[in-house]
Amino acid sequence: MKVTGKCGSIRLRCVPAPKGTGIVAAKIPKKLLTLAGYEDVFTSSKGQTRTFGNFAKATFNAIYLTQKFITPNLWSKSSLVKNPMNF
Repeated sequence: MKVTGKCGSIRLRCVPAPKGTGIVAAKIPKKLLTLAGYEDVFTSSKGQTRTFGNFAKATFNAIYLTQKFITPNLWSKSSLVKNPMNF
């Protein structure tokens, strides 16, 4: 899915890439996308990208928007721990 993260004057667009392409991005988005677990993605940005704070927030916003696409069937199975306060 194509998503666009916005912050200040910056618009960062993330587009899925073919497998094996890697992350095609500037330094800041590349680090954040790598930490988020992305493997293959193209990015394009508009605006004043020298403002690192806004650039990072726009990238984070784009990552946040992709979380809406995760459905319950993709969630990992986890066992519930009993509440230690109940005796």
